[in-house]
Amino acid sequence: MIARLVRLYPRRFRTAYGDEIAAVYQEITADAGPAERLREAGGIAAHALRLRLGLGSVQGPGRLCAAAAPIVLAVSAAEAVRELAETARYATAIRAEGRIPMFFPTDMVLAAACAALVAAAVVALSGRWTVGRLWAAAAQTVYAVTVATAGHSAADTAAAVGTSALAVTVLLACPPDEHPAPRLRLLAAAAGTMIAIPLAALTLDLLPVTTDYGLWPFLVLALTGGLLALDRGRPAPALAASALASVPFFDAAFGWYPPAVPGFVPALLLLTATGGALYLAARGLLPGRTGSRPSGH
Repeated sequence: MIARLVRLYPRRFRTAYGDEIAAVYQEITADAGPAERLREAGGIAAHALRLRLGLGSVQGPGRLCAAAAPIVLAVSAAEAVRELAETARYATAIRAEGRIPMFFPTDMVLAAACAALVAAAVVALSGRWTVGRLWAAAAQTVYAVTVATAGHSAADTAAAVGTSALAVTVLLACPPDEHPAPRLRLLAAAAGTMIAIPLAALTLDLLPVTTDYGLWPFLVLALTGGLLALDRGRPAPALAASALASVPFFDAAFGWYPPAVPGFVPALLLLTATGGALYLAARGLLPGRTGSRPSGH
């Protein structure tokens, strides 16, 4: 079996480490039962598949997912907070009319999935990254499946399922041995909070203005991308991570206006221009800052 598993690795990696992997597997499973052998074989197969897909911790796509995952998680939680606020607003308005709010089973499942996602983000960004990340991916999956079977319009279903699928992909593609540094977790948590609080306040009519939230999340994420680029010294991956996290807000920011180009084009231009300008401005103010800091584990 181990020979077949080793062949799953890319040729260069297999040549360099194949014998070592086979020897370690034989040593670990020498006195193991079938369940233990299957678990070890599954781990090797999953690792080989990650390397085949470029999702290792030292490969480009893997590094991008590692940088984007905390921000994607925080922003997904912020959007979940907004949806919970919409549910609370509906219930409050109905009770104010002297009626009892009526919720379909799918509404309750969606609310539970949103609450679970927010809780998962708190767990992950407070330090228990692996548990929170997998918890969040499960909550996003439940949300997407529920929306897909709830009978909403095709456009709403495609948008919700698509953004959830992107978030789940980034969270699961994040290398398991690459835990975000405390600075990155703090930055992601700050971005999520800066997005969630104004959106919830607008939804609940707690502010003296009534407006769509529009470009606000993009400005927050542009600032996040600029700060992340400054911290790591590499603007392109940082802005790409922020761009991935911005996807849930495309429709709210640009769906109301029929532009000549798709809505994501001005969104990405805004993120790139604003985040890049912030990065360059900060580099000008802090000329001694040139390298990237090592990542935490």
